[in-house]
Order: sequence, then structure tokens, then C-alpha cells
Amino acid sequence: MCALVEVSPPEKPAQDVSAEEFAQEMRVKITAGQVDLSGEEGVEFFDQVEFRYGDRSISAESATYDRVAQTIEVRGTVLYTDSDVTVYGEEAEVDTENEEIRFTGAGFDIPQRPARGSAETIRIRSDQTIALSTVIFTTCPADRTDWELMAAEVELDVEKGFGTARGVKVEFKGVPILYTPYMTFPIDDRRKSGLLTPKFSERDRTGLDISAPYYLNLAPNYDMTLEPRYMSERGVQLNTEFRYLLPRSDGRLSLEYLPDDSDTNDSRSYLTYNHETMLDQGWRVVVSLADVSDDAYFEDLGDSQAVASQTHLDRYLDIGYRAPTWSLLARFQGYQTIDTAIAADDRPYDRVPQILFNGQWSGDLFKFESSNELVQFDRDVGATGWRLDSTEEVSISLARPGMFLTPALALRQTNYWLDDATPGGRDTFSRTLPIASIDAGLIFERAPEQNRTWTQTIEPRVLYVHVPFEDQSDIPIFDTIEPDFNLVQLFRKYQYLGADRIADSEQLSLGITARLIDSRSGRETVTATLGQTRYFGTQRVSLPNSPPNNANVSDYIAEVSIYMSEAWKLDVDYQWNSETNTTARMETSLRFTPQEDRYAGFSYRYREGLLDQGSVSLVWPVGQSWRVIAHYSYSFLEEEPLDSFLGWEYEACCWRLRLIGRRYISRRTGESDSSISVQLQLRGFSDDGSSPEELLDRGILGYRSLGNTL
Repeated sequence: MCALVEVSPPEKPAQDVSAEEFAQEMRVKITAGQVDLSGEEGVEFFDQVEFRYGDRSISAESATYDRVAQTIEVRGTVLYTDSDVTVYGEEAEVDTENEEIRFTGAGFDIPQRPARGSAETIRIRSDQTIALSTVIFTTCPADRTDWELMAAEVELDVEKGFGTARGVKVEFKGVPILYTPYMTFPIDDRRKSGLLTPKFSERDRTGLDISAPYYLNLAPNYDMTLEPRYMSERGVQLNTEFRYLLPRSDGRLSLEYLPDDSDTNDSRSYLTYNHETMLDQGWRVVVSLADVSDDAYFEDLGDSQAVASQTHLDRYLDIGYRAPTWSLLARFQGYQTIDTAIAADDRPYDRVPQILFNGQWSGDLFKFESSNELVQFDRDVGATGWRLDSTEEVSISLARPGMFLTPALALRQTNYWLDDATPGGRDTFSRTLPIASIDAGLIFERAPEQNRTWTQTIEPRVLYVHVPFEDQSDIPIFDTIEPDFNLVQLFRKYQYLGADRIADSEQLSLGITARLIDSRSGRETVTATLGQTRYFGTQRVSLPNSPPNNANVSDYIAEVSIYMSEAWKLDVDYQWNSETNTTARMETSLRFTPQEDRYAGFSYRYREGLLDQGSVSLVWPVGQSWRVIAHYSYSFLEEEPLDSFLGWEYEACCWRLRLIGRRYISRRTGESDSSISVQLQLRGFSDDGSSPEELLDRGILGYRSLGNTL
């Protein structure tokens, strides 16, 4: 006989009750092959019984319901399932009054993680917590248990997504690697306080270097990471990071503190703070602060050439407003100069404050643009003072399909009020320059013909600029530089960046761009641009200690991008000096990405007299489990390597091992440092840690991160 009854525990034991009356009193749905209601103290269920309430169910060979104790004893291959966990054992007891299930000699699975384990006793409570004693826990499959967590007691909070363990030992490949009296660990992907992946390395400047980060999930909207770092040659450092997220704000505060460097006998620190607040009606506040204790901090304690080569730390406070047609920004900005070799009169000025107002108003034909800057420059050495720079421009936009013509007239007015000027020199300056320009371009397009899927375009462009001469030799240089000549600079109206020098110019910039577009995908398969500027007069304005430009023509600028296939891409940026017939600058990169998890690339960078470097990079799987990540860069000018590393990564079903060897320039003087680091990640027990791919992100031309999840 097959019976289906719905049961709930009565407040008092029933002496004589029919199956129908019993079903009305119980809330648990019970399915069984046979039911025996003849017993005065209980009900017997036989021949495969299943108890179901909500999304939970218990199935077994037989069960007994005790009316007095209000418990159900389940026997013979017991299986409990719900949406989060599966528990199995030979026998179990259900306490219907306290809504608790007790297993002995049981195992469990958490499919969503996935994770599994076993315990002498398991208690499943109605609040979605599971208490276990004498536990073994792992995320490895049953046929390959590479690591295990063993504990005297474990409590899993499935609803909150974490576990708490006491008397813990962790073994990897049968070797104990961790003992702790208490710990917590995640059982799903939600944030949880706990130990992150430790980092082990050996560096020339720090010796044995061990970091053990601990993550604190303090609240849903803020957290903290504490990272003690032991360096055998330096001492113990504490690194702290605090993050917060508010309805309109977010921020990050980081502090690295070494109380007593064994090598320098000084306390050393590095502090950074970043904050952003979005206020009502377009207002925004951004804060970025940084401070380091000494000029050698990054060289001694950093781990990359990019970190060690820093010369300044930027600090600023921005208060900005953005409307549909105009914007306002007030900035207070200063710098900490790290490189003491930089002379005082070569260090950047503080801007206290800098106020920027920009607006743009357009009609059907005319457009008016206004750019304004008021800034006070302050420094311990040299002239200081205020500068007001304003550019008001009116342009006419004559655009038709396949062409555009934009003549413009601008008036640029700059005023200075100086302090600490040269003895006997002027302390006020005023400069007014009318500027005329004409920007024009055409687009010729050849549509795909029959049986052809390519669209070809030819896009010539010309820019004429006239800037009259005005003597500016007495004006101090606060922030003006000459940028690298490239395609962006080719079609700019000003030779310099900054308002302290406006070079006189009568010039015509010529450029032509050709594109080959795949009409099916819309992707530009080939893009090539060539340009040059021609000068119609001798320039008289220049930066101090730099001669004015007296050439008739500029260098040729060329850029080419070619998608040779879905996997291959070639980029070339080239600058050619036609007067000396020599290469002034070149950047080339060739990338091969046949799949999402593999990358091979070559890059070359050259700048006449300054730079001559090449590099190769590789991210490639080797077999089913191994992956190699390698990078090597070499300076042909200095005839020595700049940065090189080789990373081997082995990924199993439930763990990952990384070994990274590296040699890189660690000081501004060119000295190098070597390091070897090891990371072991146990899936479901520790986080991903820092990937060796992050080294590629920081320094490889054209590299992009690849998908990398365990």
C-alpha cells in the first residue's frame, strides 16, 4: 500500500487517531509505501518513506514518529536535501518541536560551491545553520581529495554564506600546512571575513618576504583588509586598507607602516586616501591624498619598476559642477617630490587654488566656446603668483554629408600678478592674442561591390592656424611643456601645453586617413593615417633653454592598425624626420590572441637618443593544467635587461599553485632586484590572490587582462 499523509505534531499525544485525523494535525507531507498507525506511542513508516516540508525533504528506508517526544527517527540510507545542501547518513532523528535534524556518521554536499565533507554528527537547524563535530571539509571531488580541512567543530551558516571552525588543521597532499584554534571561511561567493591567500617570496632588498592578509567584512557597505608582512631584512610591517560605500560616496584609505626598519633604523610609512561624492544637481567632490615617509620607500619596499620609478605623489581636492552646456571646477593641488635629485626650481608648482570654467553653446550654424582658468602658483623657490587665462572662440560649422568646414576666430587673453619676481623685473603681465583657424575635411567612401564585403574610405583633412607674435620672454614658466609630436598634436592649434607660452605660428597641417571596413561586422580591418605640418614663417617664441622652431616642415607622422585576422593585430606609430632622413620615434606592437586564455605579443619602442627598447610577452596554457606567463624587456641603448619574469601556474580541480621568478629595475639609479614568490590557493578556502597577469597589465604595450577564474 502507498500512503500520502500531511502531519504536524499535536500539542498533546493522541491515544486513538485515524490516518485522516492524523494528516489534519500534521504539517509535514509524508509519502511511504506502508504506514502502521496501530502503535499507541508512535507511527511506523516502511518501504521508502519521504518527509517533505517546503523545499526540504528527508528520504529513508523506514521511520518512526514518537508522539510523546515529538521526534521522528529515520533509518537506512537517509538523505536530506534542500536548495543549499545535501546530507546523507545511515540514521537520523528529526526533532519536530525544535525543528532540528540530527545525523550521525554522515556526509554532506554543498552543490553551489561545490564543497563536500563528513562528520560524526550533523545538526541541521531551521535557521539554515548546520553544526558539525569531528569534521572533514574540502572542495575537491571524491576521487581526488588533494586538500582537506579537519576540525573538532564546524558551523555552516548557509544563509549568510560562511563557516566557523574550531580546532582546525589544514592538510595539502597529506602534509599539514595550517593549525589554528579558530577560523572562519567562505562557503559561497559572498564577502566574508577570513584569511586571504598568503604570499611567500624572497627579494634581494627585503629577504624572506611573507604576507598574510586578513579580510574583515565589517558591514555590507564597508570593509577592511589587514595584511601583516614579515621581511627578514627589514622587520614586520602592517598594511591596512579600509573601503566604504555610501549612498552618494565611496572611498578607500590605505596605510603601510613599518615601525622599525632593521636596515635603516627608521619608521617608514605610505598613506593614500581617495574619496568621491556625487552631490545633488551635478555637484561632485573628489579627494586624492598621498604621503610617503622617505624618498627610498618605493625602491626598498616596492615590487616593480613602475612603483620604484615614481618621482612625485599627487594630492588634490576637486569641487566640480557640470551642467548641460557648462562646467565649473575648483581644485587645490600639491605634490610631494620623492626624487631628491630633482632641483628645487625644477619641482612642480602647487595650485592653491585652480578654478576652471568651460562652456559651449551651439546653434544651427554658430558655436561659441569659452575656456577660463584662474590659478595661483605657489612654491618655495622662484616666482609665484596668479595667472588668469581666458579663450573665447566663435566658429561656424558648415557640414554636409561627406565633408565639413569650420572657420573659427578666438581671442586669448592672459594676465599675471607675480610675487617674488626677479629683482627689478615686472610683477604684472598682460598678453592678448587673436587666433584664426580653418579646419576642413572630406570623406570619400566606396561602397562594397558585388561579391565584396569591404567598404573603403579616404579622409583628407587640413587645419590652418594663424597665431601672431608677442614677446613673452619675461613671463615665468609655471606649468608649460612641449608635448610629443603625434597625430593629436598635429591637429592642435597650440604648440605648447599650458598658458605660459603661446607660440607664434602660420601653419598648415595636412593629414589623410584610409580605412578598410568589414561591412558584415563593422570592424575597421585596416586604419592608416599620414600627416605633416608646413610652416610659412620663422617661429620666434620658445621655452627657456630651447631654440624656437625654424623648420619649414614638421616630421612626418604615421599610424597604422591592421587586424590581420580574428587573432592577429599589428599597430605601428612612426615619426620620420625628413630633414635628417632619420627615425625620430617609433612604437610597434604585434599581438596574437587566438583564444580568450592565451596571448603572445612583441613590442618595440624607440625615441632618438632617449629610448630603444623591445619586449616579448606570453600567456599560454601548457597541457590541461599548466600555464606559463612570461615577459622579457631589453634596453638596446643601455644593453641590459629592464624587466623579466617567468611564472608557472598549475591549476587542479580544487587548488592552484603559482611560482613567479622576477628581476626588475628597482631604483632610479638603474640597480636591479630579484624575487621569487609562491602562492597556493585552495578553492573555497582562500581567495584568488594577486595574479601574475597583473605584472603584464602594468607594463606591456597593448596587453589586456585575460579571463582568469578558478
